[in-house]
Parts: sequence; C-alpha cells; structure tokens
Amino acid sequence: MTQFYADAKQDQFVANILNFKNDGYCVDIGSNHSIISNNTYVFQDSDWTSISIESDGVYNESYSTRKNGVHLNENALEVDYKKIFEEYEFPKSIDYLSLDVDTVSLSVLRILPLHEYRFKVITIEHDQYLYGDTYREPQRQLLQSHGYLLLCSDVYAEQPGYEGKECPFEDWWIDPSEFSGELIEKIKCDKTLPSVIISKFS
Repeated sequence: MTQFYADAKQDQFVANILNFKNDGYCVDIGSNHSIISNNTYVFQDSDWTSISIESDGVYNESYSTRKNGVHLNENALEVDYKKIFEEYEFPKSIDYLSLDVDTVSLSVLRILPLHEYRFKVITIEHDQYLYGDTYREPQRQLLQSHGYLLLCSDVYAEQPGYEGKECPFEDWWIDPSEFSGELIEKIKCDKTLPSVIISKFS
C-alpha cells in the first residue's frame, strides 16, 4: 500500500487522478521538509522528476533523499521558472504544481510561465478562512483565464487554533483537456474535506 505524506491528502488526490502515473514531473513551491508533510515526496518512488523550492535552509539536508530533479533553497519570487524548467527538460505539460507559500502564492502564480507551460493538476493555497477573497478571487480569475477548471473549491481542513471549524484553505484545479468529462463530473465538489474527495475515487 502506498504511503502518503501530505497533510491534506494533496499527494493522494494527485496520484489517484493521474492513475498512479510513473515518470511524471512535479513542481513543489513552498515545499518545506522533503518528506514530512510534503506534497510531492511520494512521487519519487514512481520515478518522477521534481523541482522543489523552499526558502528556509533548515530543510536543505532532508532533500538528499530525492532521486531526480533539484531542490532550490531560494525565495520563490526570485526563481526564473522558465529557465529551471528548460534546464531539467520539463515537458510543456507538467503533471503537478503544488503552490503553498502563504500570502505570496498569488504573486508566484503571476510570474510562472503560464503561457508556455501547462499543469495537469494544481493545488494552490489561498487561506480564505484568514483572508477572505484577498488572494482566492484573483487566483481564480487568473487560472480561469488560462483555461483551468476549478475541480474542488475551498478544500478545508482543521487548522491550529480553529479546532472544530471549517477552514477553507486551498483550491484544487485541473487542465480539463487532460481528463474525461466523466471523471470531472465524478470528482467535482465545493467546500469539502480532502477525505471526501479521495473517497470519490473508490
């Protein structure tokens, strides 16, 4: 049985919707520790190539376990994404983008080369429970303008200090051209727990 590591089942969702694909490509911006609570570590066992970006150098050593790709201890707003994608020969259609850098997720989204590269699946933090529509709405407008489909909106999980409350913190998107209409209708949901999304695959 596959062991997953993400706090809110992002990795399990991606693995399922991509049918446990091998030899994929992922970009993990705000990757934190390479293993603990990580959204992309599980894919190294399927020979994925990963680009992980984390500004906190305390996690650098944890990335020694990664097989393919690169870990960048850099500010996510200062990375030349197109250059990195080209250097590591990423395809124009990348399997997974995890964007989790708190209040700068929108700013990072704006500097990604979205006109040249597509992402099959995107999980992006907006922390609506803290900031309302400040980040969520412009994120949605930008991704929709690039043809992405909001598959699971306002995914929520329990947050420290908010026990017992619904705390919408992420949106989960797909490139609709990569998936069947039947699968999209089966999975599409609003304001729900990650476990509910995952259960739709069974």
